[in-house]
Amino acid sequence: MGSKGRRKFKWLLILIIVVVAGLVVYSTFFKKEKKTAADLNVSVSIRTMAQPLDHSVPDSPEFMEEITILRPNNAPDDSPVFFILGNEGDYTEEKLLELYQAYGSPGQVIFIQAEHRGYGQSISSDKDQSTPRYLTIDQALADYHKVITSMKAEFPGPWMAAGYSYGGGLVVNFAHSYPNDVKVILASSAVIDWPFYMAEYDRQVKINLGDDLYNRLAGHCANLKPKELFDQTWLEREFLTNLVIGISQYKKYQSLKPIVSILSYLPTSSCITVLRWMDSLFAKGAGWHTAQAFGKHGLTHDEAMTGQFNWYTWKYQQCNQTGTNWISENPNGIFRRSKADISEECRSMFGQDPPAATKPPWSPRAMLKDISIPIVFVVGGKDPWKFLCLEQQPNTPTLSYLYDPDGFHCPDRDDPILGTKVLAEMLKKARGTQ
Repeated sequence: MGSKGRRKFKWLLILIIVVVAGLVVYSTFFKKEKKTAADLNVSVSIRTMAQPLDHSVPDSPEFMEEITILRPNNAPDDSPVFFILGNEGDYTEEKLLELYQAYGSPGQVIFIQAEHRGYGQSISSDKDQSTPRYLTIDQALADYHKVITSMKAEFPGPWMAAGYSYGGGLVVNFAHSYPNDVKVILASSAVIDWPFYMAEYDRQVKINLGDDLYNRLAGHCANLKPKELFDQTWLEREFLTNLVIGISQYKKYQSLKPIVSILSYLPTSSCITVLRWMDSLFAKGAGWHTAQAFGKHGLTHDEAMTGQFNWYTWKYQQCNQTGTNWISENPNGIFRRSKADISEECRSMFGQDPPAATKPPWSPRAMLKDISIPIVFVVGGKDPWKFLCLEQQPNTPTLSYLYDPDGFHCPDRDDPILGTKVLAEMLKKARGTQ
C-alpha cells in the first residue's frame, strides 16, 4: 500500500471510530430516557431570594439567588428536608430530578437546592462580571444560612445539608459556622484540604487511565507547547486535559475511555481534530467552551447568564481563595502547567498575583474537631480527589464513613443503591435514632 493509500486507510479508520463513538455517546447521554417531575410523582418549583452582596454591610446591594424545590406529592410540610449547597455551576431542575432519583426517589423527603452566588442564574446585576469580588466562601455560606432560616417556617422539619466536591468542603465549613441550622450534613467526595497547587490528583488519574494511555496522552500534552499564554495551542492542551479529567473522574464517562484510547494513537494534530469534532457534534462544543472559559479575558453579565463561563468564575475563585490547581508529580506527566504558569494566568486574567498562592489555604479539615453535629462522609476509591478528602476515622461516633472502593467522584450520585444507603444514614441521624 502506497503513502496515499495509507492516508486514505487512516482517515477511513478515523471515520469508523468517530461513527462508533457517536453511537456510544448518543446511547449513553442522549437516548437515555429522563424522567420528568410527573413521572416521579413530584412537583418542582423555582424561587428567588434577595441576598446582600455583603452580609456584613447594612443596605448592601443585592442579587437574586435561585432556589429550586422538589416536593413529593404526598409529602407533608414537616417532612425531612434534604438541602443541597450549590457549588461551581448551574443548579437546574434537571439536576435536582437526577439527584432525587440517585437517592431512591424517597416519597417523604423534600429536596431543596440553592445556587452558589456567582454561578448559574445567581449573579449580581453588574454589567461587568470580570472580577466578581462578592464571590467569597463566607458570603456564600451566609446566603445558605439565610435560605434555611427563612424557609424553616414553611418546612419545619428536620433539615439535612449536603455538599458535593467543593460543596463538600462548603458544607463542613457551614456546619462549623452555623451549627444550629441543620441536624446532619453529607459531605460527598468532600475536598477538605485546599493547597494552591495539587499533584495528588495526577496520581489517581494515572491509575485510572493505565500507564500506556496515560503516557500517550501525556505525549500529546508535551507536543502542545504554547508560544504565548492562551493561544490556540494553549486552548487545545487545556481541552485535552479537561477531557482527561472527565474520563478519569466521572463514572458516566467511562464508556468514552476506549474511544479516547484508540484516538490517542493518532498524531497529536489529528487526535485533537477528531476529538474537537466529536465535542462539537455530540456535546455542542462543551469541552471547547470549558477550555475557553479557563483562558478568557473579562466576563460580561450577559455571558455569565448563559452558563457557558462558570469555569471562568471558578478560575477567579481558584486564584483568590480555593487554589487546587492541577500539576503533575512527574515533569513528563499530563498536567503541563508549571507553578509559574498558573500564577501568570491569574495575573493576566485578574490583574494581580493570586492571593491564594501566598495565604494560608482554606482548611475545612481544621474545622472538623469543633463540629458536634453528625457528618456522613462518602468517598470513592477511584476518585482522583480522594487524596484531599477525609480518611477513615476510627472511634468517631459523630462521623459515618461510607467508602466505595469502585466509586468515582461523588459515587452516591451514580448509584441508587449507595445513594439510598446514604440517605437512610442521614435520616437516622437527623431523627436522632442512631
